[in-house]
Amino acid sequence: MPETASMTSVRATAADLPTLSHTLARAFHDDPVLSWVVPDPELRRARLPAVFETFGEIYLTHRETHLAGDGAAAALWAPAGAEPMTEQQARWFGARQLDILGDDADRAFTLGELFEEHHPDQPCWYLQFMGVTPGQQGRGLGSHLLATVLKRCDTNSTPAYLEATSPHNRRLYERHGFGTMAEILLPQGPPVWPMWRDPKAL
Repeated sequence: MPETASMTSVRATAADLPTLSHTLARAFHDDPVLSWVVPDPELRRARLPAVFETFGEIYLTHRETHLAGDGAAAALWAPAGAEPMTEQQARWFGARQLDILGDDADRAFTLGELFEEHHPDQPCWYLQFMGVTPGQQGRGLGSHLLATVLKRCDTNSTPAYLEATSPHNRRLYERHGFGTMAEILLPQGPPVWPMWRDPKAL
């Protein structure tokens, strides 16, 4: 595994919103689940930056969105005990997704409903998205962003939760202590794996 000790990460602010939205759009362009949501690759390329900008606006309110590698990697976290989205934010988010995604919005809403159904009731840190731009992968940036929060999980004896949307991402999360809880099969689409990590004893 590449060395991560010398890497640094920063908490994103509103000024970083364009960077994190384009980073995640590039990172997830070929993701199986996002490809299921927006099947046309050209529409996906056009729409994903605005989709991730919407996520970013909400997750920035948690003050746990992190960037590394001069913006080449981004992670959107909600801390334990916090609702990822308030009811007001969810209404705004749904309206924005419908406006951005058009005919593809129904699949996005289906995905969101499935995620909500499987989300644990137990307080936990929640990783909504983490991605590294193509060309910068393999440098340990994703591992560094994970470690930034997982060390705090271990210190505070707090679990973490996420949904892996590709076999590659699933293997990365397994290396950091996450275990697969279930397999969700999207309608005529790929699987998604809810994953849970208990804190490690220090």
